[in-house]
Amino acid sequence: MALKLGDLSKIPPKQKVFLTVLVCLLVCVGYYYLYYKAASQQIVILETKLAELESKIKEQEVIAKNLPSFQAEVRRLEEQLGLLLDQLPNSAEIPSLLKNVSDLGRESGLEFLKFAPRGEVSKGFYAEIPVAITVNGEYHGFALFADKVSHLPRIVNLSDIVFSSPKPLGDDRMQVNVSCTATTFRFLDQEGGGKGGKGGAR
Repeated sequence: MALKLGDLSKIPPKQKVFLTVLVCLLVCVGYYYLYYKAASQQIVILETKLAELESKIKEQEVIAKNLPSFQAEVRRLEEQLGLLLDQLPNSAEIPSLLKNVSDLGRESGLEFLKFAPRGEVSKGFYAEIPVAITVNGEYHGFALFADKVSHLPRIVNLSDIVFSSPKPLGDDRMQVNVSCTATTFRFLDQEGGGKGGKGGAR
């Protein structure tokens, strides 16, 4: 049986209050589940995104503020890289470089007993090119040879140096046999357009 408006006046006051509270409660529950809950979740998501964007903006502001110093540092590193590249021979320069090393030894009064280039050793983006060397001559002659090699425009390292068969020559002079490894380096990507197009040894 449907409830008529006229019947509301017959409802006791306590029941009217209860019905009013019940209706308000139902409205509030309906509002929460139908609108507020979804809206609050969306607000949380948007606030999280806003915080992320603000953090990125601050990072970009720091980068923008330091951009001139970053650019100067990049230019400095590029200049250093260029200088290092100039000290690494390309494939075509290797024989000439090794001949220069041999000539320096003879100019220093050394007799070459062994001069044996070994195979390249890959080290990732560059390769080592070792040469086994054995010479005979005065100790000071080898010291002079090592000094000249260190002043070559290309990088050549002398390592595993072993002195043997010392023979006094008088006047504080000593003849010795010296075995060592002379190692130079080159970038492995030179043939692809790196340093491969540059001229001969300086």
